[in-house]
Amino acid sequence: MANYVSHRCLFVLTGYHSWTRFPDERLSLPYQITMTGDTRPNVVFIVLDTCRADTFYELLDTGQLPGIERITAGARTYRNAVSAAPWTVPSHGSLFSGLYPTDHGTSADDPYFDPPTTPLAERLRSSGYRTAGLSANPWITPSFGFTTGFEQFKTANELFWGGEDISDLSNLDSRYAQLSELLDRTSLPNLPKTLSNAVYSKFFAKQSDAGANNLTRSAVKWITERSAEDSFFLFCNYMEPHIRYDPPSQFLQAELPDDVDEEAARAVHQDQWAYVAGDVEMSERDFEILRCLYRAEIRYLDTHLERLYECLLDEKLLDETAIVLVGDHGENIGDHGLMDHQYCLYETLLHVPMAVRYPPAFEAGTTDRLVETRALYETVAELAGIEAADAETAPSLIDADDREHAIAEYTSPQPSVETLDEEYGPLDEDIWQYDRSLRSIRTSRWKYIEGSDGTEELYDLHADPSESTPVDAADARSELPDILEARRGELRGPSREQADIDESSAQRLRDLGYL
Repeated sequence: MANYVSHRCLFVLTGYHSWTRFPDERLSLPYQITMTGDTRPNVVFIVLDTCRADTFYELLDTGQLPGIERITAGARTYRNAVSAAPWTVPSHGSLFSGLYPTDHGTSADDPYFDPPTTPLAERLRSSGYRTAGLSANPWITPSFGFTTGFEQFKTANELFWGGEDISDLSNLDSRYAQLSELLDRTSLPNLPKTLSNAVYSKFFAKQSDAGANNLTRSAVKWITERSAEDSFFLFCNYMEPHIRYDPPSQFLQAELPDDVDEEAARAVHQDQWAYVAGDVEMSERDFEILRCLYRAEIRYLDTHLERLYECLLDEKLLDETAIVLVGDHGENIGDHGLMDHQYCLYETLLHVPMAVRYPPAFEAGTTDRLVETRALYETVAELAGIEAADAETAPSLIDADDREHAIAEYTSPQPSVETLDEEYGPLDEDIWQYDRSLRSIRTSRWKYIEGSDGTEELYDLHADPSESTPVDAADARSELPDILEARRGELRGPSREQADIDESSAQRLRDLGYL
């Protein structure tokens, strides 16, 4: 293992930006102090949910993300980072397990996270780290097993740490049954928190934003009140770039063209499934406005990440913390005839920002080397002094060789095309093409996608980065499918099984746009 400083905080950030030294950072480089068991870095692992790389980089490069710019100063940023999957459940499964989706098994038909490797938070907790998680995404919650290894976990719908999720009690037939279940499920000391969280979730949680304000406040409070003796792992999932896009006015007005007012922008249609199903027609102008809303969401989120960064500075923890900032997947905003982040494996969904800030182990600057986001699993473990797992995990980014290929998988559509047909049908025949599994493999130049329906696509990413026109390059076409099959085996179609999801979780997912 490389020599590390006695810093105890690690930020991993996704995003690209050239390194600039800021005069107020109270940080000196380089470091030559050897890391010991008592000086393992803290880890702050930040996921920018639904953040596509091209938009993120453009905003960062033009100075419109000043908070993230401060964080990425001194970080190693990876311009060619590829997610293992195009949506939340399988992509987080890969981040937390180091495996591809078909290996960790978490997908639309089985969204419960129970991988064959030890989940990242559990590896750190078992080695002596204090572990806490915050999530604004209803998939990344206790309901789906993603909290394994976290001593504390809090969702954006909760005002206080602790308490029980009682949102499903409204489904019971009588007040007596609801009260009885509440008392059975909740201990007396936790009852005030449980009831307060329930009221907050129902009436206040979504009034101002998609959870960033409450989530950051909780992160800051946890950092400042934690036991100072132990290294910590803090996971934060922020949902601001996720549809429905609803940024605060000041950020939206800064993005909109002069001939579009805020009221008109917020009135643009955002039912992604109605659009995909063909029930709603949208113009390129509509999508231009949605991209403004999307950019404004990222700029708003930037202000909260700066709050978190300032907390680490004020608490004198920056030199002891490693920061990981990464997008779990991207977004289609009219790209390829799609909205949201389903039904394809194009770079709009797979290419994400990623950066790791920990100067003792990562030289500051940017790199175009091809990397997979699932490599963060072993990267964080190595920084924590934990040996690599005995499994097919991606190797740590520390001193790693360049990766020749990056692979992604889409095992089951979510929502299924059958569900789309029930909600918006009958569907036109061309919509049923999405009823398939997909997987892709790419090099620095070539991208090959194959479907369980027998379809194949090959793109030259140098000449056609938007993947608009498939090409016929015999050598690349013959090589990449063979490599993909050798590494991942036979491509199978969707399982057709329906996930068993409790009603309270299902309602939160429906509120988010999942069917």
